[in-house]
Amino acid sequence: MKKGGVAVFSTLVGAIAGFAGSSYLGNKQVAQKAEKVDKFKGYYNMLNQWLVLKQEGKSLEKYFTDNGYKTIAIYGMGEMGNRLYDELKGTSVTVKYAVDKNAASTYSELDVIDPEDDYEEVDAIVVSAIFAFDEIEEMLSDKVEFPIVSLEDVVYEV
Repeated sequence: MKKGGVAVFSTLVGAIAGFAGSSYLGNKQVAQKAEKVDKFKGYYNMLNQWLVLKQEGKSLEKYFTDNGYKTIAIYGMGEMGNRLYDELKGTSVTVKYAVDKNAASTYSELDVIDPEDDYEEVDAIVVSAIFAFDEIEEMLSDKVEFPIVSLEDVVYEV
């Protein structure tokens, strides 16, 4: 009788633990997916605003000239960083270099340095990875004395 009670109790505890564990993992996966959706919504909204600016005949160059930024570096050479570089080519704003955690495998016309490298003086660094801006800004603020701005702020402030 005792063995049967222990078996039932063990089965019950195992079932509860299994349910709790799978519920936790399920909630974690839902949270990760929601975070990814938020990230892409942020990019979508920013790109939509950027397109509105283009349709109005405006350029992101205006933000930089209005703030006295003649030379910049771009942090993050994914799609957004490359679009920013393309937009600023041939303008009064010089993109001196880029910073990317995958510097060794990043193809660009620009010199691409690793985040741990030394940074050449520029008027500002523009972070194209808008979803990670706070963490990147915190890391960069220990390394550089010049302003660190989010591409999202650039787009919305033109």
